Amino acid sequence: MRLKKIFNNNTILVDVGKGQEAIVFGKGVGFEQGKNRLVDTKKIQKIFYLDNKKDKESFNYLFHNIPADIIAAVFAVIENARINYHFQVYDSIYLTLSEHVNGAYKLLLAGKYRENEIPDLSERYPKEYQIANEALGIINHKLGVEFPPSEVKSIALHFINSKIPTGIAKHEGKSKYIFNTSKLINVVLNVLDNNNIYQNGKNRDSFRRFLIHLQYLAKRIWRPPEKNESIDKKIERDMIKAYPRSYKITQEIFQALNAEFNFQPSDAERVYFIIHIHQILGPKEKE
Repeated sequence: MRLKKIFNNNTILVDVGKGQEAIVFGKGVGFEQGKNRLVDTKKIQKIFYLDNKKDKESFNYLFHNIPADIIAAVFAVIENARINYHFQVYDSIYLTLSEHVNGAYKLLLAGKYRENEIPDLSERYPKEYQIANEALGIINHKLGVEFPPSEVKSIALHFINSKIPTGIAKHEGKSKYIFNTSKLINVVLNVLDNNNIYQNGKNRDSFRRFLIHLQYLAKRIWRPPEKNESIDKKIERDMIKAYPRSYKITQEIFQALNAEFNFQPSDAERVYFIIHIHQILGPKEKE
């Protein structure tokens, strides 16, 4: 395992052989290292194997655009879930949660933070909410801030959305199941285009989070739905009533995905899409 690039003292890009690259995270793993040197494996805490160009671009973005203290806080949160709750997640959460915390942190420091409108799903997902409660404490402590308790709902949603179902290994999606991610994203973007919804300066972060969600939806779309992926019908009805335009666009997206890939979304996935699209539209845009 040879070093190819240093992002910071704790994060590096390595060559693991046979043309494969990986992102390695560990305390001091990049400190006073030179290119092509062998990596001290004793310092490695986490390895992200880069299977394609999109993976490399995503992690490059993460380590070049998110402050190291925020990345460290998020890694500590996910490690707590893994060790103390045996909660396994897809690697997508390292990206999405880091971006979310970074955005929320900036708003909090600028005095522009607003409590989210995500419904409380704690009765259906008690473990995820317990993890999120502890996560908020870790984040507050490491960043020296005090997010309001409602931030737990946002954090919990990341764990709900990134959970690996029992009995399914991360690597299964790489060889046994092949899915055209680019095609899925194009289908969704075409629906947004038809509704005159485009990325701009105001919704750039929300748009990027949605695209990351789509990338990892493509990786898990093949898996059979879990029983607990359903959601309280009242919550879904409330979301539909509150955000009718977002719901209408969500329905158009799922109709297009069903026609192209025979994809039937869970109720929970529908709610996630409504939230994402509402965030892209913005609170001031007429629903």
